[in-house]
Amino acid sequence: MHGVILYHLRQFAVERFGPDCWDNAQAAAGLEDQVYVPVRLYPDGDMDALVAALEDETALHRNDLLEAFGKWVIPPLINMYRALIPRHWNARDFLLNVEEQVHQKVVRLKDPEARPPRIEVRELAPGVLEIGYRSHRDMSALALGAVHGVAGYFGETAELMEDASGEGQRRFVVRLVPAQRKASLSAV
Repeated sequence: MHGVILYHLRQFAVERFGPDCWDNAQAAAGLEDQVYVPVRLYPDGDMDALVAALEDETALHRNDLLEAFGKWVIPPLINMYRALIPRHWNARDFLLNVEEQVHQKVVRLKDPEARPPRIEVRELAPGVLEIGYRSHRDMSALALGAVHGVAGYFGETAELMEDASGEGQRRFVVRLVPAQRKASLSAV
């Protein structure tokens, strides 16, 4: 597991649930002495154990926790890897290009042998994207949350239209909707 994800999982847990929540989850996972830094790789089991412990600590279902984290983590990740993202991109552009232009580059820089999730995105109609997630890990809820986070980062919303999952894979269809502009009030 890429350290940047575990590092931000800690930030998310502390921000949302408090430092005791993270400390308790780390202890319950048997990882109380582990410090996660963004530039290292860690065993996948660390993420699994921490998510299970956070699930117990927060009383949130695993998928709800992962989806909330996925949505939360996008702004810090985009800011961290801003140099890889053209300034003219919107949510559609980001999602259509994230796998090859960002995800694979960042993960493979750290470990050429890494087996990151495979995220395939294609446009079905203007603003309607089909996202396929395949991985040996079951973290598709994080991917769905990330789609919502990307839309929010670019001032849009992602409406879930379809959702289907199977062993190690998930397919969902979202419609990207630009934020409604607030009507300006003029003095009378």
